[in-house]
Amino acid sequence: MTEKTKNTTKKQTVEAEENVAAVVTSHLSQDLKSSLLIVSLVANLAVLTAWIAIQVTSQYDSQLVSFLFSR
Repeated sequence: MTEKTKNTTKKQTVEAEENVAAVVTSHLSQDLKSSLLIVSLVANLAVLTAWIAIQVTSQYDSQLVSFLFSR
């Protein structure tokens, strides 16, 4: 009887560890997707802001271009 109990407990422990690993993997992939979306959003906002700044003013075009897109 004790062997069955030990085997059942071991199986339950292994299943619980597999469930935890699956949940952690799921959260990591969601975190990665979220971080990539945030980085993409920030980059797109920076480009949009630069484009709007260049379109709005014509007095400082060369200075804005050299500041924003310098090599």
